[in-house]
Amino acid sequence: MAVIHIDGKTVEVDGADNLLSACLSLGIDIPYFCYHPALGSVGSCRQCAVKQFNNEEDMKAGRGRLVMSCMVAPTNDMYISVDDAEAKEFRKRIVEYLMTNHPHDCPTCEEGGHCHLQDMTYMSGHRQRRYRFTKRTHHNQDLGAFINHEMNRCIACYRCVRFYKDYAGGTDFGVYASNNRVYFGREESGQFESEFSGNLTEVCPTGVFTDKTHSDRYNRKWDMQYAPSICHGCSSGCNISAGERYGELRRIENRYNHDVNGYFLCDRGRFGYGYVNRADRPTVPYANELGAKRTMTADEALDRACELIKHKKTIGIGSPATSLENNYALKKLVGDSRYSTGQSLSEQILTDKAVQVLRHQDVYNVSLSQIEQADAVFVLGEDITQTAARVALSVRQAAKNLAKTMATALRTEHWLAEPVKRIGQTAYSPIYVVDVVDTKLSDIAKVSAVANIEEIARLGFLVGEVIDSFGVDLDHLTKPMLDADDEMLDLAYQIAMDLVLANRPLLVSGASLSSPKIIEAVGFIAQTLSKKRTAIKAANEQAMQDYQTSIDQLAGSDTPTHDAQLMAKPEHEHTNTDKHEQAKLPRLPKPKELSKDFVTLTGVYLGLPYANSAGLSLLGGQSVEEILATDFEAVIILENDISQLVSTNLLQLLQGKTLIVLDHQHYAWHQMADLVLSSASFAESDGTLVSAEGRAQRFFQAYDKKYYEPDTQVKESWRWLSAIKQTLDGVQDDIHLDEIIEAMVVDYSALSGVELAAPTADYRIRGLKIAREPRRYSGRTAMRAPLSIHEPMQPKDIDTALTFSMEGYVGNQTNPASIPFAWAAGWNSPQAWNKYQDKVGGKLKGGDVGVRLFDRLPRLDEVYQSSRATITDIQPTSVFNGTAKLIPINHLFGSSVMASRSPVVASQLKPAMWYINQQDADTWQVLPEDLLAIGSVAGEIILPVCIVDYLPDGCIGYPAGQVPLSPHLPTTVKRVGKDMPIYQPAYQLSMQDLTTNHRNPLFKASLVSGVASTNQTAEVV
Repeated sequence: MAVIHIDGKTVEVDGADNLLSACLSLGIDIPYFCYHPALGSVGSCRQCAVKQFNNEEDMKAGRGRLVMSCMVAPTNDMYISVDDAEAKEFRKRIVEYLMTNHPHDCPTCEEGGHCHLQDMTYMSGHRQRRYRFTKRTHHNQDLGAFINHEMNRCIACYRCVRFYKDYAGGTDFGVYASNNRVYFGREESGQFESEFSGNLTEVCPTGVFTDKTHSDRYNRKWDMQYAPSICHGCSSGCNISAGERYGELRRIENRYNHDVNGYFLCDRGRFGYGYVNRADRPTVPYANELGAKRTMTADEALDRACELIKHKKTIGIGSPATSLENNYALKKLVGDSRYSTGQSLSEQILTDKAVQVLRHQDVYNVSLSQIEQADAVFVLGEDITQTAARVALSVRQAAKNLAKTMATALRTEHWLAEPVKRIGQTAYSPIYVVDVVDTKLSDIAKVSAVANIEEIARLGFLVGEVIDSFGVDLDHLTKPMLDADDEMLDLAYQIAMDLVLANRPLLVSGASLSSPKIIEAVGFIAQTLSKKRTAIKAANEQAMQDYQTSIDQLAGSDTPTHDAQLMAKPEHEHTNTDKHEQAKLPRLPKPKELSKDFVTLTGVYLGLPYANSAGLSLLGGQSVEEILATDFEAVIILENDISQLVSTNLLQLLQGKTLIVLDHQHYAWHQMADLVLSSASFAESDGTLVSAEGRAQRFFQAYDKKYYEPDTQVKESWRWLSAIKQTLDGVQDDIHLDEIIEAMVVDYSALSGVELAAPTADYRIRGLKIAREPRRYSGRTAMRAPLSIHEPMQPKDIDTALTFSMEGYVGNQTNPASIPFAWAAGWNSPQAWNKYQDKVGGKLKGGDVGVRLFDRLPRLDEVYQSSRATITDIQPTSVFNGTAKLIPINHLFGSSVMASRSPVVASQLKPAMWYINQQDADTWQVLPEDLLAIGSVAGEIILPVCIVDYLPDGCIGYPAGQVPLSPHLPTTVKRVGKDMPIYQPAYQLSMQDLTTNHRNPLFKASLVSGVASTNQTAEVV
């Protein structure tokens, strides 16, 4: 800590921060552009100038110098002035200079009202434009379907390129030209290759990069209604703000959570929301009767549902992609023994094994922010850049810890971005990546290896065996003699060495390869490594204790007064040494003490298949195969596309059964259902998800669809299911979210703590609920004018502490779990999160968001053993013999069933193909674009071949999420002719008949044809 003096006030600040960060943390507004809490300081914009004085006397005399606060570390007794006239004038002229070539197009710029440049210009006092000459102009690039590019708004702060290249590791974006014509873009137009490109829309302080998915239905930030939400795209649990206008989900923005996503999201989470607005989604309940759909009111649908399942043996198939509350309500309705989690048996085994590992006594289940602190990482069998991209971004930051250690040795602050980068150069903390493909982390990896699934599992167990063979002396970790391939043993030894020597070792894996053995290998490594590190620490502490004891004994004994060898050395003047005194000093070698950062528990992160896989593992339930093996007459399916289940043809098994479906999406097989209940998407509902970390987090409803479309009957699935149960039980009570959560926690003790994930519905700040809308929200009457010129009362939210209005509390005293958007006076851009943090870049003022459930549960003590010798190889692929060995190839968007149903995302996906390496292609005499047919329980799938550089020998890669296949299921392969029909993934089929017209009556007047045709409106229920 440092005590400094700012404009006559004495304050205490964190000496590890820069001066700009320290001032912002104190609530002192200093304008800035190039600085970002996650990116550090480079001092390029010169906007954050303050005046520094040598002492109090100089301050009173006005004798000071201008310094850039982002490049200065606060020191004790420092005197600075933010309000000094010269500093204020300097900041004003700097922003005026930066604006000389800016087009001043705020009224038409999509960043308007959300713009850091606007905020800082106003804060700096620049009010009048004096530049009257020709402005420099640029040509813009087409950067794909997700991001707009308007280079003329650029002020050359370099934030974009620093994030994209230095922070996120992108290679297809940079800065070109020089002087006053610098250009930030790609070498040629085209879609960004990075999985994090969408963050440019928030990192950029101006309107150079804007969200193109929002452009089609654009509105200002102040006209958006927000809700605090959780991304459903994967199991990472990133926090998001879901923004709505006119009853549509318009935009996803990052919601700061220090422990999880920080300032950044992946593109799947940011752009993959379009499925919520699909025109074919069910918005009213309907029954399939005599080949036609009969729509119903909510009451009619409830009565019909009760009629269908009354006195019948009913099972329920849940979903790991929806909330705990929805699944609990289904389980309560059908009974514990008749509930399925909606996962295949293999998926459920994987998830349960992963949760067991994460709950193990020798494991610490790390958060995403803790991943960034690791100094040795072993990624085993998971392409995290595609399956859990935000985790990969954290691993990238962990790779930079060696450079930070080198910088510390040179007394260089970590926030000095460029010096730390130059000190580290290409030196990275040891990162090992082993997967079935060459991942995008290979550029930072010490070793990046490609192997088949069985070899990956064997390597994992071998690493654990090598660790187990080590002694406790870190200077003598010798390679053991084990029965293993020499090359694999060398790699395992190298990995084991780095994990043991690290202060904070980390294991990262997941379920994408459908291999229980890989999960078990992670458990074995973690268990062995933690025990070994505990022994090493105990031995080191004992050695230090023995050394101190020896020193104490020597100090109390008669030491020799004469050392012949020492006395023989010549005397040197002015050295202030006494050879007779030196002779009395004990000469014992001091053991090397372990770093204070040395931890004994191994950090582990395991990616899970779905957003709520961990939650359903704690809730409990049977797999789909197990529940279908029971005797049943009726089935209720909850938000689950069962047609994509790879282990069995579920649709055939449901023939002749009573079928009720609750979903917010329309699938072709819904025509089999007796009744379809229109359920709410995540943007229209409240609920809880449990991330792969074990963190329970609440998401909230962004809007009430019925307010904009009075004829709709969209309700949360838990509300539908609870109402059905109450009707069957003869109960007529309203049920609310807090009651569902309270009952769930009572019934399932493993979920204890879920109730603490967010405030209850009676939470108030100064007597006010939390406003979902900014203060300047406008158009409430006009936006419903096509329906009625009278503005109705705003919808009432009886389930949460939020209100569908701008009337309510907006500010930084809000509970962190309930902050819908970041805004503070003078701060309209995402940088407003500074005002909600206890210190810039730190935790939110109210504490952590979410509850770590695994920390509240008893730790497990299962003993993991190496089963390397028992792993058997699957017969390799042979086109000639008809055998196929499959491996999944993941893609950020294509592997997500929901994201790929978003029209914008679907338009960017590459066609589904089989992937093989060149050597196998030559052996099998297969050429690019040749057609191969792979047969499984799902039938025969025909796709063209794509030849790639890196893939395990004897394997065929398939596009995970696009074809219903799995590596552990038996499959066959054969060559087919060019005239055979190519398989179309489910997302492609869903786009064929999708109307582009808006169903919302508010938009009917804006249709191209002027009026929606009868056919267009009839095709959507």
